[in-house]
Amino acid sequence: MTDQELKDLVAQLALDTQAFKAQLASSQEQADKRAAEAKAEADKRAAEADKRAKELDKQVKELGKQIGGLGNKFGSFTEGLLLPSVGKILAEYFGATNFLPRIRSRKAGREFEADAFAYSNGERNLGVVVEIKSDAEVRHIKQLRQTMEDLPVFYPEFAHLRLQGLFTAVDGISAEVRREAARAGVFVAVITDDMLEFTPPDEAFEAFTILPQHS
Repeated sequence: MTDQELKDLVAQLALDTQAFKAQLASSQEQADKRAAEAKAEADKRAAEADKRAKELDKQVKELGKQIGGLGNKFGSFTEGLLLPSVGKILAEYFGATNFLPRIRSRKAGREFEADAFAYSNGERNLGVVVEIKSDAEVRHIKQLRQTMEDLPVFYPEFAHLRLQGLFTAVDGISAEVRREAARAGVFVAVITDDMLEFTPPDEAFEAFTILPQHS
C-alpha cells in the first residue's frame, strides 16, 4: 500500500467515524426527544388522573352530605310523627303539664340535644327526657342516660326536677334493646298496630332517676 493509499484510508476512516458520531448523536437526540415526549404525556395523564380523582372525591363528599341531609330530614320527619303520641303518654302516665319538642343548647364548646322534654313542677316535680330513634340499638339507651345527666348542666332552670327517661323507635324495639332499657331503668314506648303504646313496667323495674340538684 502506497503512502497515498494509506492517507486516503485514514481520511475515509475519519469521515466514517464522524458520520458514525453524527448518526449516534442524532439517534441520542431522537431518543431524548421521545423520552421527553413520553414523560410529558405521562405527566399529562397523571395530572388528568389526579384531577379526576379530586373531582370524584368532591362528588363523593357532596353525595355524603346529601345522604346525611336526607337522613336528618327523615329522622326529623319520623320523630315528628311520634311526638303527638309521646306528648299524650307523658301527660297521661307521667303527669307532665309542659311539653317541649326537640330542645338544643350549647355551652362551653359542648352541644346538647334531646328529641323532647316534658315536666311538671309542684308536688310531682318530675321531668322526662325523651329519645326517639328510627332504628333502636342498645347503645341508644346509654346515650339517653347521658342526655339525662347532661340536661341540668345545660338547663339549670330544670335542675330542681327529678329526671327520668323514655325511649321509643319508629321501626320497633327488639327484645335485646328492651332488656337493656329495663336493666338501665329507662321507660320504653312501643309501636303496636301503627299506634304508640306505653305499658307501665312491673314492680321489679327500678327507674333510673337523676335527683334534684340544689345550688
